[in-house]
Amino acid sequence: MKAMLQIMILVCSVNVSPADCQLETALDVISGPQTQSVVACGLQGQSLIAATSIARRGPDEYIKIKCSRVVKTAQKS
Repeated sequence: MKAMLQIMILVCSVNVSPADCQLETALDVISGPQTQSVVACGLQGQSLIAATSIARRGPDEYIKIKCSRVVKTAQKS
């Protein structure tokens, strides 16, 4: 089974460096769908931004796409 990636769209302040723009420091976090590859995560993240009003942010904010591995827990039988 392939590992899944969760698309996360982070909205961060321009006062926060891109390296420091994380879930904990973002002004807003939008959870997108899951994908199976980093390439698909990036492309679907861009499509999600383009298809919504997420991209229309203020001049003091920027958007970052984050692809996080989904941790699956074992289910009891």
